[in-house]
Amino acid sequence: MKSSDIRQEILSPESAEGELPLLPGEIPGASPFWHGLRGGTGRTFEATADTLRVFFLIQGSVRFAGKRQAAYSEKAVYVDHPGRKVAVTAQMDSRLLEIRWKLTEKEAADLLGAPLPFTQTYAQAPKYRDPFKSEKTVSRAIVPHRVLPRFAMGSVETHGTDLVGQHQHPLLDQFFFSFAENDCLLLIDSLQHPMKGNTILHIPLGSNHGVFVGEKQCAHYLWIDFIPDERGLQYLDKVHKPV
Repeated sequence: MKSSDIRQEILSPESAEGELPLLPGEIPGASPFWHGLRGGTGRTFEATADTLRVFFLIQGSVRFAGKRQAAYSEKAVYVDHPGRKVAVTAQMDSRLLEIRWKLTEKEAADLLGAPLPFTQTYAQAPKYRDPFKSEKTVSRAIVPHRVLPRFAMGSVETHGTDLVGQHQHPLLDQFFFSFAENDCLLLIDSLQHPMKGNTILHIPLGSNHGVFVGEKQCAHYLWIDFIPDERGLQYLDKVHKPV
């Protein structure tokens, strides 16, 4: 594998308002989008029958309005039922990452009884530990893996020198999205791939991957998991231990 084999997109934090698709077709059923909203503007995302929308506020200040309203001026997640429209209004220039995730007909029907919207700030997300990370690494379960169908989102935050040990999870397909301050080295099989801020990339399915953080570096990124079957959920039950 070569660095050029890693599918990634690097975003401008000052990107203009509008919608930008990211890594189309890279993970079956998963479609990431980058949204820029100018302060005082808004957008309504129409209801979909079978596509879940997960919104993560990267920067700025917005109000989400679906079944309930939630306003945030910090990193936060908002997920409503795909059968409801969601209006997003920006109080200041704001940037959002949206993940659209195709559901089966049964999954969409089962969500009718789910306690949605699911929403919380990044800072309040429950922390967990796993065997691949050091004691100083902070891991958060932003969308725990048994909240939404075959989907989970979390984060990793640490500073150098530190190591997220290489590991494999062939039952999870995964994107990483790095926050602006992120500066670390991805370890993918025998490859060392620099990952700076404002980058979304696909961790190749089944690869042996980890992260090295040098003395003056930091790692701060989201992981976004797509889980094909129950065995993937059982794997996360095993390795994600609540703090």
